[in-house]
Amino acid sequence: MEVEEIRRVIEDQEETMREKFQREKILEREAGYAVTARTAYLITGPRRAGKSVYAIQLAEGRNYGRVDFDDERLYGVKASDLDKVLEAVYQIKGRIDLMILDEVQNVEGWELFVTRLRERMPVIVTGSNARLMSSEMATYLTGRHLDFVLFPFSFREYLRYYNVEVRETTRGVAEVKGKLREYMEVSGFPEAYSQDYRAYLRTLLDDVVVRDVMFRCRTRRDIRELAHFLVENMGREVSTRRLGNAFSLSHQTVNSYLDCLEGSYFFVLLKRFTGKTLEKYTLPRKVYLIDPGIYSAFTGREDLGRKMEDAVLVELLRQKHYARLDYEVYYYRDGGSEVDFVVKGKTNVAIQVSYELEGLRDRELRALEGFS
Repeated sequence: MEVEEIRRVIEDQEETMREKFQREKILEREAGYAVTARTAYLITGPRRAGKSVYAIQLAEGRNYGRVDFDDERLYGVKASDLDKVLEAVYQIKGRIDLMILDEVQNVEGWELFVTRLRERMPVIVTGSNARLMSSEMATYLTGRHLDFVLFPFSFREYLRYYNVEVRETTRGVAEVKGKLREYMEVSGFPEAYSQDYRAYLRTLLDDVVVRDVMFRCRTRRDIRELAHFLVENMGREVSTRRLGNAFSLSHQTVNSYLDCLEGSYFFVLLKRFTGKTLEKYTLPRKVYLIDPGIYSAFTGREDLGRKMEDAVLVELLRQKHYARLDYEVYYYRDGGSEVDFVVKGKTNVAIQVSYELEGLRDRELRALEGFS
């Protein structure tokens, strides 16, 4: 591509994003990250969680350039063309002091360009595939990049989006509970709020499986059926042996697919808490989703208990990344006793999740006591 063609695409992208900020309600996110030093900042997370908008919010007050490589008009751009991209940005913006590269993993060899560019200015890189981004950044930018993870809206952000004030009155509590059920149904993906959220979330997940997961796994086999199976079994244990038998796949292939699905950020595969280091890698894992609304979209089931469990796990992961806390999350099972989540850090914290407190089953409390 020639510089003039690239320039026209970038100008179109700027106009589109400007209209988006004027037309839509843009929320200040909870993440609390900051761009201060001259280095590379990597924002990963699920597609459509708002990474591009958040990158622009991080660049507020600076004269920045931005290029979105998820634009089909830029497909085919090679690493050798990236200097042309930078030239086009300079023609539009003049001198810049920060660069945003959206979904730059679509350009093979992008890492070396970022390595060179970060010597001149801070560079914000966004991407939707954890395996691709973290491994390649670590290889080429040894110790000289910061990782940010952006999640879909939290319930707090959802309440702010709809201007719901938390009030501890009978009416106020009822309103918040109603919004909680709505949040777990519709999801924390903001684009779902202005359309048929079920169709949107189903299409989003299928697109991610086809565009990201299958590409990263280098497979022509359509694994959407496997992804749908995992969605329907949210909150349940899955083993590679049973999945292999069900889908006629080898143990190694199942593990590869699960790694790629988890790398898309749409699936969380929780290991079992155990005192034996190697055992946690061989025991069945529990499957969860990055947002309980995906479960609603695919199954149509209300199942508030399972969706609440998923929402709590995502909140634990959100807090871990946003506050940069040092802990890992597991589940625990010993015979018939099960604890939903074990947060393993300086101390171990056991958590049981229940949507309804009334009639909380004795065995759930006994499981907490047993684990303690």
